[in-house]
Formats: sequence, C-alpha cells, structure tokens
Amino acid sequence: MSIEPECRARWITRDLPGLTFQSEVMPAPCLRREFDCPAVFRKALVRIAAPGYCDLRLDGGRIDRSELAPTVSVFDRRVRFLEIDVTGRLVPGKRSTWSAVLGNGWYNCHTHEVWHFDKAPWRDYPKFRFELEIDGELFLASDRSWRVATGGLLFDGLRNGETYDARLEPSGWRLPGFDDSGWERAVITAPPGGILTRQTAPCCQVMRRLEPVRLDRTGNRITADFGENLTGWCRITVKAPAGTVFTIRYYERLAPDGQPEQPHAERLAQYILDGEFQTDHYTAAGVPEGESWRPRFTYHGFRYAVIELSDPAAELCAVEAQFVCSAFERTGEYRTSDENFNRLTECAVRSYLGNFTGIPTDCPQREKNGWTGDALLAAETGLFLFDAASSYSEWLETLCDSQRPSGQLPAIAPTGGWGFNGCSGPAWDSVLVLLPWSIYLHTGDRRVPEKFFPAMLRYLDYCREREEADGLLDFGLADWCAPNCIEGRVERCFSSSAYYIRDLETAAVIAGLFGEAETGRTLQQRAAAVRTALLHRFRHSAGEWGNGGMTELGMALEMDLVPEHERLQAAAALAELARKVSCQAQFGIQGARYVPRALARNGHIDTAWRFFTQHSYPGWMHWLDSGATTLLENWEGSQSWNHIMYGDFVAFAFEYLGGIRLTPGFAAGGPLRVAPCIPAELDSFQARCRTGRGEVECRWRRHGGRLEFELTLPAAVEAELTLCDRQFRQGPGKQRYTVSQAD
Repeated sequence: MSIEPECRARWITRDLPGLTFQSEVMPAPCLRREFDCPAVFRKALVRIAAPGYCDLRLDGGRIDRSELAPTVSVFDRRVRFLEIDVTGRLVPGKRSTWSAVLGNGWYNCHTHEVWHFDKAPWRDYPKFRFELEIDGELFLASDRSWRVATGGLLFDGLRNGETYDARLEPSGWRLPGFDDSGWERAVITAPPGGILTRQTAPCCQVMRRLEPVRLDRTGNRITADFGENLTGWCRITVKAPAGTVFTIRYYERLAPDGQPEQPHAERLAQYILDGEFQTDHYTAAGVPEGESWRPRFTYHGFRYAVIELSDPAAELCAVEAQFVCSAFERTGEYRTSDENFNRLTECAVRSYLGNFTGIPTDCPQREKNGWTGDALLAAETGLFLFDAASSYSEWLETLCDSQRPSGQLPAIAPTGGWGFNGCSGPAWDSVLVLLPWSIYLHTGDRRVPEKFFPAMLRYLDYCREREEADGLLDFGLADWCAPNCIEGRVERCFSSSAYYIRDLETAAVIAGLFGEAETGRTLQQRAAAVRTALLHRFRHSAGEWGNGGMTELGMALEMDLVPEHERLQAAAALAELARKVSCQAQFGIQGARYVPRALARNGHIDTAWRFFTQHSYPGWMHWLDSGATTLLENWEGSQSWNHIMYGDFVAFAFEYLGGIRLTPGFAAGGPLRVAPCIPAELDSFQARCRTGRGEVECRWRRHGGRLEFELTLPAAVEAELTLCDRQFRQGPGKQRYTVSQAD
C-alpha cells in the first residue's frame, strides 16, 4: 500500500547553516504534505518524533489534545515518539494534508541561563520524523517530498515566551489545495542521536480553563487576576487593526498598590541571563470579526497577566488562563473536617499538577527543571493522588540516561551537563532507589525496580568511592530551604549518610525480590557498617542527634536509625522540641517530610497534626494566611510561589489519618495494614485511593466519645486493622466498626 517503492521515514527539517552557540534564533519551521487517503482501510496510526515540541494537524484540525509534546528526554540518548490512532480522523478517498509546526522546547534552548541548556550536547534546530501506517503497512513518511517554510511564530523560548505575528501566517497552508510551490523542499538531516522510544506516559493537556476573577484597565494596560496560581498560558481574543501588538507578561504576585510586584519577578528572572522572562507577544492580523491566539511551545507560572496594547483602538474581547499539565487520571482523594487543611490540600494538588509538565519539575516560572530532590519528596503524594507511575518511570529513564559511567547522578534530569557537582548528593540522588520502590508499593509492578536496579548499583558503587574514612558521605545538599532562623543547622554529612543507609537497605530488599541474595547480603553489610559510623558520630543521647534540631531526630526515627530500645524516648524528645516552638516549622524540606511522620508513627499524632494547622511563621497555614493558592519555595515567601517540595503532608494524610500503609507484604499479595491515627482536633476524615490490587476506601468520625470507622476493600484483599489499640481482621467488601477511644 506504500505510495513510494521504498517508503521509509527520515529526519527532516529546514535547510539551515549548522547551529552554533552564536546562531540567531530562527522562526519556527512549518512543514506540510498532501496525500490521497485510500478508499478502504481498517486502521490508521501516526507516529511522530520531534525533539522539541510539535503541533501536528490533519487538514488544519488537531488529532488529539496533546500539548508540549513529545515529552523531553536526553535527546542524544533517547528520543520519545508518539503513536496516535487516527482511524476516525482520516476520510476514505479524500485528499488531505498533514502539517506540522516545530518548536524549540528543550532541544534548542537558545537563551543563556544558569543551567547551561544552551550548551547541551544534543542541541540543534528542530527536526521531525513522521510515519503514517495504514492496515499495518507504512503508507506515508517524512522525506524530501515534504515542503517547508516559516509562518507567524517568530520566536519561541522555553523559559522566555513566544512572539507571533499573525500577518505572516500563510492563509490556508494547513489545508489541501494550498499552493506550496514557492516553499522549499525539506532536507534530510542528522538524527538527534538517541534511540527512538515510544512514549507511554500521558502527554500534557489543557486540563482547566479559568476566567479572570477581576479585570482592571489603566490606559493601554489590562491586569487580569485569575484567582489562583497556575501553570500554562493565556488565550486572548482581540479585535484590532493589523499590526497591533499585544504583550502579555505573567506574574505570581502583585505589589500592595496593585501593580505587578517587579522585585519578586526580577528575583525569579535572575536565572535567565538574556531575553525576556515570561513574556508573550502577539501581533494582530486585523481580522474584522476578531482573532484568537495562545502560545504552543512554552508555558508560564502565574496568577496575574498584564496585557499591554500598542494601539488604543484595539479591543481585548476576552482572556482566559489555560491550566496545562500532564493529563493524569485522578486515583485518590480525601477530605477532613478541617476546612483550612482541605484548602492547604488544594494548594498541594495545584502545585503537584503545575509541576508535572511531562516531567516532575521544581517550579513552572524560572526553571522548569526536573530536580531530583523535589521529585522524591513529592512522589508519595503524587502516587496516592494520580495514576502517575508511567510518567515517573519514563522520567527515571531520563535520569538514568543522564547518569555518568561512574554512577554519578545530576541534580536535574534532563541536564545539559549542569548539576553533577555541588547540587546533587544522596538526599537528592536517592530518587533513583526510593522512587522505583515506591512505585512498586503503590502498583505491585515488579518490573519498575527490576528495570532500574543496575543503575542503582552503579550509583551505590559511586557512593562507595565517595565515602569518608569512617564510611560516611559528606557531599550534596542537606535540609534545603530551612527558615532563616535555623538555616544550615543540619549537617550535610548526617543527612547524606542517612539517605545512603536507606538506599543500601532498600536496594538490598529489591535484590531479594529478584533472587539476588548474595548482592542483597553485601548491601545489608554495607548499610550496617555505615549505620554504626553514623551512630558513633551523630548520636549524642537517645533524644539528641546531630546539632540537636528536629530534622536530625525526625530523620533518625523515621529512617529507623534509632535503636529500638530508645525509640519511645527519642520520640518524646522530638515532641518536646516541637512543643517548645509551638510546632513552628523550624526545618527545611527534609524535616517537613520526616518530623511529622516520626511523631505520628510513634504516638504523637496531635503534635504532628499541629505542625500543619498552626498559623504562625514558619508554617503551612502562614502561607494560606498570606494569600497563597499553591505551595511556596520557602517559608518566607521570597522566591517561587509554586513549588511542591513541601507537599508530603498529602501522603501523610493518607498514611496516618487514613491509616493506609502500603507495605512490601501487601504489594506481594499479603494483607493491607490499616492503622489510622486520630488527632484530637479533627472530627472526621474520609479517603479513597487506588492500589495495585484495587481501590481502598476508609472513613471515620467521632460520635459521642466513640470512633465510627468504615473500611471498604477490593476483591481478594484482606486487611489487618488497628483501631484505638484494638485489632481486627477484615476481608473484601465494606465493614463498619465502632470503638471507644478510651479502649
């Protein structure tokens, strides 16, 4: 059925001089190819690869809802392609046109910024590979028969924005019958270098559309407030004379006078060393009935959009914000009787989604980087809330593709070469070991830890080369973003070595899962040796570790470093430290995860809960009181207002308030452990989440001094339930319990 005797896909692009670090930014290439669809066919598939971003259309119409696709990878190691079923899109016997606009994305980061993606080894102009398969045979492919030109997209920069001139867009070029005789032939170009891998994780989509809650106009400037911080872009509808420029600048905050808070924006933009920051430009074509536009190859982090009109006769007819993120299925949720905590949870959900645009990122405005530490701290929250396992697995491939032969890992994935020395370290690198294990616990899929096990061993061998004389590790970052009053209090050697022990022990369990008994024993022996050294250096007494702060003690308890006979004493000491500061969050991102968990796990749920609900600085509720609608980067609020690294409290709620403990035994087919912790200040809680063995639901409420609890289990699942120190065993289905809280 091939239309050419030797039809096969080639990498194609515009005929341009070789790209250098000094090359000018080029307009986005537009490619087109007309073809005659067969009169009869059963199934049609399209496969597209574009190591930037690609907007592919059939006869001018979109073939799916994908945005910012395909997902970024380490392009000289792996290039992801999309496979899309277009059976229902093709019209039998009709002459049609495939058209594509190619964006720079991560492939051609031409702006000079501190992470050096402008010097990435894979960098080149955008290119494209296309296959149309009909009934199992290749029917149409990218080759020199495609035509190429440029259109209205003059500039697109991942961390800058887009510049689009609608006057330059050839009318009808995406439709059959367009005269492309003046267009160039596409040229066959060098492949990006990486192996082609089908993308199985969901692409990004526009998941929500928000109308402004307030519009203010002063002269030619219009400020739109969308009521919440989000990730994406604005779509504008305008009526304007041809040549009118609409400039859209995106901000997270406003100053007290209602103007964009420029100093805050400047702090975020300081990492972008040239070009504009979070700014789009649209030049109108002058269509009398109006015209609409929004970016396609960049995204922004914002609550406010300031739109400037170059012509006073222009009219902004409408503006909406489009929330863009990976199109995850929601698989878990909860609600409590504390409305402030529910609001905080909504902030965490927005931050999680806003920081998953194909890969897990730190923030959507200045960086968009796949920071390993942020991904690790948010992973449990994400796996409880969403079907995110396939996206995490593909991102772990990107991390492994970034790994050096020595086993060393970067702090961000992908990386153009930045982040290997100084910003990584065990507290961040542990994502390679702990995230595959978490995916296994949540899904029961043994293939994930098995797939990444060789890379784990390479990393742990690298760590052995970095050991101090006593076997401890002293490199990387520690308790990042602690409040100003205690910054730097946690010793890096302590946190790095604690994570090293956890990695060794987890890898040992994974080795046992696959019958690697000897490897597991070796890893356990190494872990025991490091544990002995860590206790010798950092354990001063049962209740004092390291520099005596909450983070060290919380990590020691939650990572099972505290000797068992000292556990209750250590937990009591941690609770006393918390009470002395009225449960203010005097810790950074590591303490935010480990301190509340250590308290709840060891009988101090009221103290743990108080950290999340007290309103003074530093603390989560202080953010809400300051007007935040997403989670912040630091307790002071002086940097990004959309980070997810403090969002582990969502996973905490499932595990401790709901009591849902996803243990290795459960993943392997054993009973589910359910042991809710009931804070005195909370009256009710309900949750549902999907596990690898089906959906689990629980709910409880206080009633007349008694606790009413309900648990629903999927088929073939049993639970070991602990309620107020009483033990129960439950089979599949729904069952209700009533116990005295004094029991």
